[in-house]
Amino acid sequence: MEIFELPDFLENADNVYRTKHYIVAQILTLDNENVDCTRIISDDIFYKRTKKRDKQFDILFDDTIHKNGKRLPSTLCSRKYVD
Repeated sequence: MEIFELPDFLENADNVYRTKHYIVAQILTLDNENVDCTRIISDDIFYKRTKKRDKQFDILFDDTIHKNGKRLPSTLCSRKYVD
């Protein structure tokens, strides 16, 4: 029996999707400090696609309608890249 290791791209992620070269984890925050302006902030972590990460992604999201997932819209975003 093979033990499934939790992928790094799932850590703290609210949403995960896949592009041509990356698996992207979105960590979302709702910022409503100002009464006039509520923002959704997305801290995006771009994980370079590898055979191992692709296999983990395929296993986790095999039964979904959109196989590569979709990005959730946000007001602001930041990016971090991981090999």
